[in-house]
Amino acid sequence: MTNSEWRNNRGGRLLIVLAWIGGLFIVALLLARISPLLGGPGYAMYNIPAGSMFPSVQLGDHIVALANVYRDQVPPRGQIVVFKYPPDGKTDYIKRVVGLPGDRIQLRAGLLFINDRLVPREAAPEPVDEDASGRRLHIYRETLPDGVTHLIAEAGDDEMLDNTEVFTVPADHVFMLGDNRDHSADSRISDGVGYVPLALLRDKPLLVIWSTNTSRIGTKIE
Repeated sequence: MTNSEWRNNRGGRLLIVLAWIGGLFIVALLLARISPLLGGPGYAMYNIPAGSMFPSVQLGDHIVALANVYRDQVPPRGQIVVFKYPPDGKTDYIKRVVGLPGDRIQLRAGLLFINDRLVPREAAPEPVDEDASGRRLHIYRETLPDGVTHLIAEAGDDEMLDNTEVFTVPADHVFMLGDNRDHSADSRISDGVGYVPLALLRDKPLLVIWSTNTSRIGTKIE
C-alpha cells in the first residue's frame, strides 16, 4: 500500500467514525424532542463535568437518559439516577442509590454496611486511574444486597468519608453514594446532598453517546 492509499484509507475510516458519532447525536436529539409528542418517554442529555461516578460514568462523558422515570418513585437499589441537588432543587447531580427508605447505612474503614450487614467487594481487574493529586485509585466490584453488582473506585480506606455515623433513611427519601467513594459529595454530607427526597429524583442514565475518551462511546451505563 502506498502512502497515498494509506492516508486515503485512514481518512475514510475517520469519516465513518465521525458520521457514526454524528448519527448518535442526531438520534438522541430526535428522541428528546419527538418521544414526548408521541406519548412515549422523554429523553434528556447531560455532560459529566466531574469524576465522582468514576469508573461507571466518567469526566468528559456525554450521556442520554430516560427522563422523569423516578420522580416520586422509589428506584431499585443500585440504580444510577440523575436528581436535583436538595439545597437548591435545581442543580443536576448523578449518583447511585444504595439506601432505600428505612435502611441503615454506614461506612466503616471504607467498607459499606447496609442494615448492619457488610456489602462485599472484591478487587476488579479493571483499568485504574489517578485522582487530581496523582494518587492511584483502586477498583473493586461491589455486590449490593439485592444482587446488583457495580464497580467502585477507592483512593484508600481511611479517607475523610470512609468512617461515618449510621444514617437511617427517612420515609420518601433515598441515600446516594458516588462510585468514586473518596471523591464524591453525596448523602454522607448532611449539609450538602444529604438524604434525597423522592420528589427530586428524575432520570435513568442509559448510554454514553460521546466522550473525550472515544473508546467509551456507546458504553451502557449500569
